[in-house]
Amino acid sequence: MRKFIPSLFIAFLLGAFNTQALSQTTIELDQALTGPARVATSGAYYRYLFENPRFTTSVQELEFDGSGQGKFRFKRKDSDEIVNKLSVSPEVLSQIQLLLDDMNFLASDEDYQHKKDFSHLGNMTISFSRGGKERTVKFNYTDNQSMSRLSDIFHNLVTQETRIFELEAVVANDPISAPAQLRMLESELKSKRVADPHRFDPILKNIKLDEGVPLIARNHADRLLQMISKEK
Repeated sequence: MRKFIPSLFIAFLLGAFNTQALSQTTIELDQALTGPARVATSGAYYRYLFENPRFTTSVQELEFDGSGQGKFRFKRKDSDEIVNKLSVSPEVLSQIQLLLDDMNFLASDEDYQHKKDFSHLGNMTISFSRGGKERTVKFNYTDNQSMSRLSDIFHNLVTQETRIFELEAVVANDPISAPAQLRMLESELKSKRVADPHRFDPILKNIKLDEGVPLIARNHADRLLQMISKEK
């Protein structure tokens, strides 16, 4: 059974603190995708699916359109399927599209699967459609550099959206666990396993101001904001 998890914490604080600022940011990011980049993603559809029944999180899926709007779905063992809204930044969307174009993905018939089978690590399915053309590929490991980079970006998006979900959940329901979540986020940021670090700006700003979470977490959120602001 699918269910959407409402981001109550984010919704409340957006209304209370920075709805106008975030709206302006959204407009500016949308305007940043212009010219060839906007034409390339117009009418496009992207899908990434990772499956491994051995893993605690057995299914992770991203689906979004040429504007970056879509959904993030995942399923954990013995739990209901979770579906959250997804918004991919113009910068990340441009990276994805450039890699697909570099591979001439829609016209190519290349088999991206490595000669060795690594299905025990999980299988990936990547789909892309544009201009009436559509192609889907499935593999578990590839030595194609562009496809490897593309799968890394998708995986980093999954990591990013999973951490957003976990942070929202602990702040709303288990604030004492916020410091542990922030430590994991810091590790992911330092190891470049997040597609768009600025995706965390709103929730980190909210944690920094939230007296309902431990002081150590509020201070950590402030340090992470400074770390992200220094990244180019």
